[in-house]
Amino acid sequence: MIKSRTLPMTLCGLMLVSFTLTSHGRLRQQPAGPNPKGDVPGMVLIPAGEFWMGRTQLWLVDELGWNERDRLDDRPVHLVDLDAFYFDRYETGNEDYQRFVEATGHRKPFHWAGGKIPAGKERHPVYNISWDDADAYCKWAGKRLPTEAEWERAARGDLDRKLYPWGDQLTVPARESAPSGAASPQNVKAAHTGFPKGPVAVGAYPPNNFGLYDMTGNVWEWVNDRYGRDYYSVSPDRNPPGSANGVYRVFRGGGWSDSDERNLMVHYRNYTDASTRSPTIGVRCAKSTSTDAR
Repeated sequence: MIKSRTLPMTLCGLMLVSFTLTSHGRLRQQPAGPNPKGDVPGMVLIPAGEFWMGRTQLWLVDELGWNERDRLDDRPVHLVDLDAFYFDRYETGNEDYQRFVEATGHRKPFHWAGGKIPAGKERHPVYNISWDDADAYCKWAGKRLPTEAEWERAARGDLDRKLYPWGDQLTVPARESAPSGAASPQNVKAAHTGFPKGPVAVGAYPPNNFGLYDMTGNVWEWVNDRYGRDYYSVSPDRNPPGSANGVYRVFRGGGWSDSDERNLMVHYRNYTDASTRSPTIGVRCAKSTSTDAR
């Protein structure tokens, strides 16, 4: 059972209380430095640098003390410095995962009737995979699961202290989003969320500023970290590896079935048992720029 932490809305909208960081919070971008490996096919180089991790906004429910305790695990906001790393441009698709299971004999997602990818879903993200499945796939591919900090850095697309990978609004002008052939109202969703019938092909919506697709929506994505509710208060400033203890594993990014806009924000943390195989959770891999695995 996925641990749902959705708080019923008791206010109209999300009513933000102004929150200002000091000038020290200005994003400091650093070059990635020499890369002996060169470009990695299918991956994007995320440059080294600092970013504010966690929720920089205070909701009115925070001020009133109405926020449930689990909703406070994205605070305190803290400055994190990361080394450069590679990140998959797209969520792992069914075709990629099929190559993995054929090469290794690893178990297939249980919804693959007869052990085959559902017809017409080759380019859709794989799902119904556990944390162990995701970890095994990334290692087979010569990669690894990202840390939670790496995932959030990548998802933000170098937009410091924003709510979504594209800015602070859940929708965007029609000309900037929507899959090919979709209707064009004045504003449209910038990600595949709030739909009842599953994910769409990877890359159907525009990428963020790093060139990464579906960082919000389509499927949630497993990360390497164990879940620590208070980890942000003790997290190291440089390359935080995640909590050393914890029963659950973290997954990030929101999925096709989510409609609560807070669950779709880049700071939002979710978690479940590592054995969970859900139609809303998939995987995307990372890779260090050095030969040393983190």
